[in-house]
Amino acid sequence: MGRKRTPKIEGKFYLRTDRNADKNGRFAIYLDYVLGAKHAKTDTGVWIEEKYWNADKRQISKQHPQYARFTNQIQRKKQSLDNAVYDYMQKSKRLTIDSLRAIVQGRPMGKSPDTDFVAYATDTIEERYKLGKIGISVRDNALCGFNKFRKFLAEHYGEDSIFISELTVDMVKEYIFWRQKQGNLNSTINKCLTPIMKAAKRAVIDKLIDASIAEAICDLYLPTKKELGEDEGDEVHYLTEQQVKEFIGLRDIVKYPRTRDFMDMFLFSLNACGLRISDLITLEWRSVDFTKHSLRKVLFKGDKYHEIPLNDNAINILKQWKIRTGGHRFVFGLLDDDFDLQNKEERKRKRLNKNRAIITSLRTLGDKMNLPFNLTMHVARHTFAVWALNKGVDIHVISRLMAHSSVLVTEKVYAKFMPDTLEHEVQSKLNFNLIS
Repeated sequence: MGRKRTPKIEGKFYLRTDRNADKNGRFAIYLDYVLGAKHAKTDTGVWIEEKYWNADKRQISKQHPQYARFTNQIQRKKQSLDNAVYDYMQKSKRLTIDSLRAIVQGRPMGKSPDTDFVAYATDTIEERYKLGKIGISVRDNALCGFNKFRKFLAEHYGEDSIFISELTVDMVKEYIFWRQKQGNLNSTINKCLTPIMKAAKRAVIDKLIDASIAEAICDLYLPTKKELGEDEGDEVHYLTEQQVKEFIGLRDIVKYPRTRDFMDMFLFSLNACGLRISDLITLEWRSVDFTKHSLRKVLFKGDKYHEIPLNDNAINILKQWKIRTGGHRFVFGLLDDDFDLQNKEERKRKRLNKNRAIITSLRTLGDKMNLPFNLTMHVARHTFAVWALNKGVDIHVISRLMAHSSVLVTEKVYAKFMPDTLEHEVQSKLNFNLIS
């Protein structure tokens, strides 16, 4: 940490008289680059007799019959490599002996623990964007976050880059404290931590850092005021039918395709008995039965098996997604096909990570609709419950459809929406006409 910046490095010529001469008594001219006490060498392709080499000036003697041609050849090689080394240092800010040798010897750069971490993390984000795993807004936010991280490194360690091998849990904690001192909210800091965590986990796969370091870094998510609507709250926000129509009308004019995906998930939840966001993210195609119009899965909350009947709207949304992701494991394409659903800690991290992108998009849509509350995926769940109650669906049925632990939970959350329904039940079904 805090090393001085590497000065400009240039190659020096020398004659390899330490090796055997060829059959004509000639030795190879080599280029030597030095980093610290270590060397990166390469053959120039020019061979001469020792008597034609000026060791003091490190050059071919003018007495050589092909002095001009050979000198021009080795100088072109040197200029090309000098420029390549300089360009690499300008781009990555860090030069190791392994990377120097790779440049000088014309080998693929590859990855090593001495790779620049921010450059590595940037490559990770760009790769995920190209594969369609994240949208352009998430990518741009990540790149902006990396600029912040470089600024932090420059202030604390004297330079704006680190090797992958230098990434530590304490460093990330210091970065969090630095952001907090700037007045950033925990939710904002978490967004900047996510791409760092992604890169750390990828570095484990590439065998560049120890898994325990990545796991500890991934545990540094900060608590927020509300864990993005996974629990039933005291205040119920829902959309009217007119507001849902307005919401649907925004679908064709939103800027990012990923936002339309999140809108589909919202509408699917509304039509799938208020399925929670955690269960939308982990929904697999094998859980869907198009013939029976139902889905069966182990729910994230409570870890219990549940069957949900699907209306025509939900089925139509699934059919559209079947065209896009039918060849993959997860319906809404937010998890990799090899994701381990049994890993509860990783599952929780994924939920929090995906939720942040979703809630940002929905909140923007809610602002466009001038809603008096924040639009979240949980609003779809509340909307389903309120609409069902208003249509006279029995509270016990609603409780079962929403997978509440008890009907008492349903009654507590939606109590203020029940009186009209109860009055209707009494008037329509309990008017016994016993008094003539």
